Amino acid sequence: MPARNVRKDAARNRERIIDAARIVFREHGISAPVATIARIAGVGTATLYRHFPSRDDLLTAMFGDQARHRIAVLDDAVADPDPWRGFVRSLETVVEMEMENPGLSEAIVSQRHAIPVYEELRVHAVAALATLAARLRDGGIVGEDFRVADILLILAALKGISDTAGENAVPQARRFIHHLAHGIKRP
Repeated sequence: MPARNVRKDAARNRERIIDAARIVFREHGISAPVATIARIAGVGTATLYRHFPSRDDLLTAMFGDQARHRIAVLDDAVADPDPWRGFVRSLETVVEMEMENPGLSEAIVSQRHAIPVYEELRVHAVAALATLAARLRDGGIVGEDFRVADILLILAALKGISDTAGENAVPQARRFIHHLAHGIKRP
């Protein structure tokens, strides 16, 4: 029986470390000291390193599922019979995900070469966004010059909203997306 208790304690410690990392990374960015994470989790740094030998391991545990979820969101957007609806839903979902797990975008950009799931997300995202942009162009929904870079620009604007709008980020992001969809100039 003692071995089973140790495993439960280890699992609890692992979850507490991940929860603490979310808090610390949200407040201080992904370069925050691991000692701060350990302190907030109520464990020693040795325990933290036993579960996550490197910062990359902690980031993978923390953001790996969210990265895979973003891949699924993109796949859904590309598969939607209405490319505009898929595009708008994916933008809204990405904002909501960023609000729930701030730092994922930063981690993907800064750690993508070190963490395989991030590089997988980046490669998959570029291909999916290219397909989505082509579907939007082919459907006459956007101009012929609309490319992946334009989607990335929109995502950067939405990231700015999620970084600065606090709890109002999702409604403000939806308003921004509405303006994108309908334009701001009256006919």
